[in-house]
Amino acid sequence: QFEPKPGSAIQPPLFRNLSRAAPVMQYHHATTMPAPGGVHLHGGAAGAGGGMVVAGGGSSAGAGGAGCVACCGGEATGPGVMTFVGGGGSYTTETTYKYVGHGAGEFSYATPKKTNFLPFIVGGTLLLVLIVVVILVIGGPTTTTTPKPEGPPGDCLLWGDPHIETFDHGFPNFYEEGEYWVVKSPMVWVQARYLATPFTNGLSATHQIAVGGPFLNGHKIVVGPMENGQITMDGNPVLTTFPSQLTDPACGVTLSYNGEGKLVDNAQGHLEKHIVHMDLPLQVHLQVMRWANHLNVRVTMTPREGGQDGSCGNFNGNVIDDSTAAIKSRIGGQRVPVSDLLFHAAAPVGPGGQHVTVADCAQQKREHAMKVCKEN
Repeated sequence: QFEPKPGSAIQPPLFRNLSRAAPVMQYHHATTMPAPGGVHLHGGAAGAGGGMVVAGGGSSAGAGGAGCVACCGGEATGPGVMTFVGGGGSYTTETTYKYVGHGAGEFSYATPKKTNFLPFIVGGTLLLVLIVVVILVIGGPTTTTTPKPEGPPGDCLLWGDPHIETFDHGFPNFYEEGEYWVVKSPMVWVQARYLATPFTNGLSATHQIAVGGPFLNGHKIVVGPMENGQITMDGNPVLTTFPSQLTDPACGVTLSYNGEGKLVDNAQGHLEKHIVHMDLPLQVHLQVMRWANHLNVRVTMTPREGGQDGSCGNFNGNVIDDSTAAIKSRIGGQRVPVSDLLFHAAAPVGPGGQHVTVADCAQQKREHAMKVCKEN
């Protein structure tokens, strides 16, 4: 409690509190005390009740006494404030703030950074467009539709110079040298190379057989005779020992080379058998009997949608259209173009490119000769 005596000068302490951190704001303490006569003084001079009160460095003179009081304790920071709080009260500290100008504190307002999603959107769109273009250019996986069977399996036989029994049991004869279609269908390709031999008196015999086409996914199998031929797949020798076997699951091919199987021509029954067995996709099977310088062949397959033609006929169940003339008029009389050859190259035939055989005889003369031969 602070109790001033009547007629005396009072010098209340001036409280100072400066901001310790932010220079932007300064604040001051106001001092409150009883004031006889009910006078409040703010930073000036006044006289009242026979005494003097000085605040904030001011001065005054009054009745009954005079005095001059300065601020206690050093530098003043501004006008002090004393507030009357009633008789018998005490001093209380009140805090007031005064703006003194722009400061330079350690904190500043920063605008939050915004993420720009535009580059991500544009990049993702371009990537999607690129993927679509690549798919369209390259294309999806290629699928091959297997033609449906149109009947039970059948056999076509080739032997001698060469004699042929078609799938429909026709018996055409082809004497020309060169490469000809045995079976030509959308999926299965079988070609034969007919060449003259010393044992057929200059007439053609089956010298090589080749199998390929889409059903083998582009692979080629070629079989030749014992003396001047070999067994190859895609140009590489296979089944080089006897007996032997080769299986290629990638293209569904199984090749066996042994002495088992039924001969096409029993005239060679007394000879050792060397038979190549081909188990191929689409239920296609070939047995190739290898002799010294020619082949006998059995082709077993099922007729399928899309049809077929060649030396083995068109496999339509009609024997009439499997005559020599009928097959030649469709496909059998035409040598396989070089662009479609399953063989490495076309074989040169005859000294001048073509042997003169019985096929070069006029049809009437040939029929007369065959009649005379049968009668004798």
